[in-house]
Amino acid sequence: MTLNQPIEPPKRIEILDILRGFALLGIIFMNMSVFNGYIYIPFEDLKQATNFALDEKLYAFLEIAVAGKFYTLFSMLFAVGFYIQLSKHTGDSIDFLKTYRRRLGILFVLGLIHSLIWFGDILLTYSIYGFILILFRNVQSKNLIRLSLFFILVPFLIDLAVLPFSEALSNLAPESSTAIAHVEYPDMPNEELINTFQNGSIGDLIVLNIHNAVWKYLGYLPSGKHFTFLGIFLLGYYLASTGFFTKQSKSTVALLGTFLIGLLATISAKLIGGSYYQFPPTPTDILFKFLSITGQLFMCLSYIISIFKIVQSTKGRKALAYLIPVGRMALSNYLLQTLLMITIFYNFGFNLFGKISLMQTTGIVILILVSPVILSNLWLKHFRFGPMEWIWRSLTYQKRISMRYQKEKLN
Repeated sequence: MTLNQPIEPPKRIEILDILRGFALLGIIFMNMSVFNGYIYIPFEDLKQATNFALDEKLYAFLEIAVAGKFYTLFSMLFAVGFYIQLSKHTGDSIDFLKTYRRRLGILFVLGLIHSLIWFGDILLTYSIYGFILILFRNVQSKNLIRLSLFFILVPFLIDLAVLPFSEALSNLAPESSTAIAHVEYPDMPNEELINTFQNGSIGDLIVLNIHNAVWKYLGYLPSGKHFTFLGIFLLGYYLASTGFFTKQSKSTVALLGTFLIGLLATISAKLIGGSYYQFPPTPTDILFKFLSITGQLFMCLSYIISIFKIVQSTKGRKALAYLIPVGRMALSNYLLQTLLMITIFYNFGFNLFGKISLMQTTGIVILILVSPVILSNLWLKHFRFGPMEWIWRSLTYQKRISMRYQKEKLN
């Protein structure tokens, strides 16, 4: 029985590692306006910058092309990974699930620790939904897609049910005011938040990250993201069960269709405007959320199909092959991104939080992206796993996994 052995690199599905690497590179673009403090700077201060208009155009572009799309991709791939591992252990699923739950438990602890320095952590969320996904492991494919769509639509069903009572509920809610920045917290002025990032102690930064993380998860309640996450995980599990990620052929019609639907829905949402977090929601908010989620899902699918189309050509496969090591070391590279970004923007490092433009940050991010590509390709020439993957696997299988390749492989 091979339960207590991790999947060897030759047995991995390369397209999944390419997609993980691609998603990882996209996530840093999604997070950079948070790391550099751009979303917290009051509009009045932003307008004083000479490149304000350019920064706002870049921010709008990222909202359309990046925001939500890459965490959706990462969520799907997490579910795909579970499906593949489970399918390899149909004969010993009880023992496998015990090991897999231990794996998720370790990820949960790692996510808690990571959240102390970066409130935008996704590891904690993925571990929680990984536990929930186990409950759906025996659901038939036709029911998986139904459940996925149901959970994705639940937030809108709740909003529609609440809508007739919105006037009465609005009297209980605090009065809304004009936004002073892209993101605000109701219990903390943005000036205080920025000052803490720029001048606070390490303890202050940890407390602030906990504060921001709490509000992030509280924001999932009115937005319905708790249900949306589950729907996305189930969608990934469903697609894996249909062989979507192992069948190389993808039609151009599917690519164009998903991209155009996603793009039109996303742009329409931005033009209409609205809020994920307003409660009770207005009809505009409901439409905004529906179009945003629709755009998010369809554009994500178009990105997946695009990668499949690119790797069908010899040149495309060769170019994207550099992402395979990045995807194989996704956990290490994700945490490396955090370490690099907080070193650049937090006050114990270069203290650039709220001090440089979004365009300047983009230049820094592009330079940072080179690091995981180079380091991952070099590292995996000598070692079987990334450093954090090795720790994670060793703790999961409760034994020290060999890091280096066997001598016969090196020869």
